[in-house]
Amino acid sequence: MAKYLIVNADDYGMAPSVSQGIRECHQRGIVTSTTVMIGMDGAAEDVQKALTETPDLALGLHVTIAGKAMKPVLLPNQIPTLVRPDGLFYDHPAWGEHAASFNPDEMTREIHAQFDRFVAVANRLPTHLDSHYHATYFHPASIEATRALALKHHLPMRHDRGVGAGVLEGIQHPAAFYELDHHQPIEVLLSFLRTLPEGEVIELCCHPGYANDTLFATDSWTTVREIEMAYLMDPRVRAVIASEQITLCHFGVFRQ
Repeated sequence: MAKYLIVNADDYGMAPSVSQGIRECHQRGIVTSTTVMIGMDGAAEDVQKALTETPDLALGLHVTIAGKAMKPVLLPNQIPTLVRPDGLFYDHPAWGEHAASFNPDEMTREIHAQFDRFVAVANRLPTHLDSHYHATYFHPASIEATRALALKHHLPMRHDRGVGAGVLEGIQHPAAFYELDHHQPIEVLLSFLRTLPEGEVIELCCHPGYANDTLFATDSWTTVREIEMAYLMDPRVRAVIASEQITLCHFGVFRQ
């Protein structure tokens, strides 16, 4: 039986350097899919570059409701309970501390606004839905809003990793979720590829990108993104994928 692997790069649109690295990992490596932080400065321009330079790179929506220096799509005064006094989303652990006070209607409107912005910018639906820090699985209103969008538009979602019981009922999703570990040598990735199960669609999440000065103020993952780029473009990875007859795909496989 065939082995299917989605290699999804999170955080597209976080910064031009991150988006560039993701596109290169699609062109020269094994990345098949990415998810867009549509509210970030420059995200719309990065989406247009993806559509032009990497038309086969699947574009999903990276719903963002938490994180350092992460911006909402709606104006802060429209979602006052979701944001800090500076108008940005809460980061961990403050996000968890404030979650009980988040207004459910504000959460729903922000998530729908991010979805609508993506569609307006890309002129098409996202291939799937996931979220920054997997945060949408940790709040009832965000769970419901994301589920509603997925069901309405027949979109797959990322595996919930067991944290959101019942979230994925009736929604297509990979059989399992794994995250590329840049702390481990590349041999760990090669071993993972050699042991993929047959007949199932598995997602490998990754965070490639170039590090630059602008990222240091907003992102603790800077130079490690370049380590992931090296892994994802390493010829040994391609060789194992070929020898194991792994089919690289994206979330569109669920809509065939």
